[in-house]
Parts: sequence; structure tokens; C-alpha cells
Amino acid sequence: MLKLMKYEFRKMRTTLLIMLAALAALEAGYVIGDRLHDYRVVGASLGLLTALVFAVYVYILIAGIVSYSKELNDKTGYMTFMTPVSPLGVVASKLLFTMLAAVAATALFGGAVYIDYAHQFGQMDLGEDVYKQLDFTFTLFTGSMGGNVSLTRVILTLAFEAGTVLIEILLLMCTAYLAITLSATLLYNKKGFVRVLVSFLLFAALNFVTGRVGGLVVRDAMPETTAELLRMLGAQAAIDFAFAAVFAGAAAWLLDRKVNL
Repeated sequence: MLKLMKYEFRKMRTTLLIMLAALAALEAGYVIGDRLHDYRVVGASLGLLTALVFAVYVYILIAGIVSYSKELNDKTGYMTFMTPVSPLGVVASKLLFTMLAAVAATALFGGAVYIDYAHQFGQMDLGEDVYKQLDFTFTLFTGSMGGNVSLTRVILTLAFEAGTVLIEILLLMCTAYLAITLSATLLYNKKGFVRVLVSFLLFAALNFVTGRVGGLVVRDAMPETTAELLRMLGAQAAIDFAFAAVFAGAAAWLLDRKVNL
């Protein structure tokens, strides 16, 4: 499985290097602008870096899905799927690498943005009014948590919410993999637009099903406390993870039994 992840890295190596080069160029622009006190350059660099935090995550996820689709459509993944690794291991390695690459790239860009903004704020005399406003915003944010709210509790809540988002993204990827595999199974003698269209329709249908099931189990009532929020998020995450496991297993079974490679 690690060898397959290494192979996935080699396929995406050029894309990752381009992202690193973009990060280096924008950071260089920020440093030069800061040194020269040219705040137009500083603002442009920070704006692009902030936009890329989300963009690189989405792009890597889409690239992972497109790569899987291309391997099935063009038969370029023949050697990958014929390795002495179970089909589930192949699917899991692709999912795991794509998720890790997306999270690592996002953390790298996000860390750069955090450091740059912290540096800018550190140079400013914000004044007492700004700090009062920040304190008021924090109070509103933590108001639903009840009496004694610690920074640790806030961080743990945000981390839990971030984990549920990652599981939702994992479900979307597994849904896309299953839709692509189903399309390759049903239309093994078709290529191009027809397969893409069928994959998209299957993806939409599977998303509708998972959304309906999740809506039946997890009610949409607004939670009034942090405990209720965490219970709701936990239940939704459990449902999403269960669907993700089923969809990944189904895609692997189809690769093993039905798809003509």
C-alpha cells in the first residue's frame, strides 16, 4: 500500500512542485513588499495566499478523482489494478494519499497566511477599541458553550468540527470513486462524454441518497449547547464514515469482479 501511495505521489509530483513554487513566489513578494513598505504588494500577496488556502485543497481533491477516472477510462491504470494488492488496498491508498496531500498543502498555505498576518498585526498599534471588539466577538462565539469556557475547550470543539468536515470530504471522494467505477462497469465499451455524464448523474444520485438518510437520522434542529452540537456532528460523522466505507468497498468489489481492465 505504501508503494502505491509513492506511485500516487510521483503522478502528482509536478502539481505539488508548482504549488510550492507559487507559495515561494508569493512569500517572496510579501517579504519584498514588507521590506519596501509597499502595502499594495503586501496586500496582493496576502490576498492570493488566502485564496489559495482553499483552492489548493479543492484542486488536489479534484485531481485525485480525475486521476482515478482517467485510469479507468484510458486503461492507463492496468498495472496499478493488477498489482498484488487487494482492490480495496488500491482504492484506500488513492484515497489516503489524496486526503493527506490536500491536508498537507492546506496546512502549508494556511501556516504561511497565519504567520504573515500575525507579522502584520504585530507591527500595528491596534488600540484598545479593536481589542474590545475582538473580545466581544469571542464572547459571542463561545456564548452557546455555557458557563466556564476555556481556550482548550474552544480548540477541541473546532478540532472536532474540522474532523467532521474531513469525513464529509472523504465521503464525497468515495462517492465519486463509486460513481466512476459504476460508470466504467455499465459502459465498459463507451468512452469520453457519455461516461463522464453517467458518472456525474450517479454521483448526484448517491449524494441525494446519503443526504436523505443523514437527514432522517440527524434532525435539522439548531443545537442550543455545545454538547448538543457535538452529538449532532458526531452522529452525522458516523453516518458519513459508514457510507464512505460502504462506497469504497463497493468500488473495490466492482474493480475486482466487474470492471474490464
